[in-house]
Amino acid sequence: MRVIVTAGHVDHGKSTLVRRLTGMEPDRWAEERRRGLTIDLGFAWTRIGGEEVAFVDVPGHERFVPNMLAGAGPAPAVLFVVAADEGWMPQSAEHLAALDAFGVR
Repeated sequence: MRVIVTAGHVDHGKSTLVRRLTGMEPDRWAEERRRGLTIDLGFAWTRIGGEEVAFVDVPGHERFVPNMLAGAGPAPAVLFVVAADEGWMPQSAEHLAALDAFGVR
């Protein structure tokens, strides 16, 4: 099974992308769904091209950076999400720098 972490700035559509790719809800807690904000790590999986792929959906808000690092640190690959309507943000660069420091590509 391949594992891919989704990362990027808050409200850039990471959880929405995971939902669309897998049909699963990565936001596990009622508080996350109520606020529309990922707080803890979310997990979803699917088959793509005959291969099982697991997604670890990490928070993008600065208050939850420790959770983001816990989910991204052991992941071998990242799907970095940038919202088309907002574009690259300063926090996007910070998330990418953290991923780079962990060696996640």
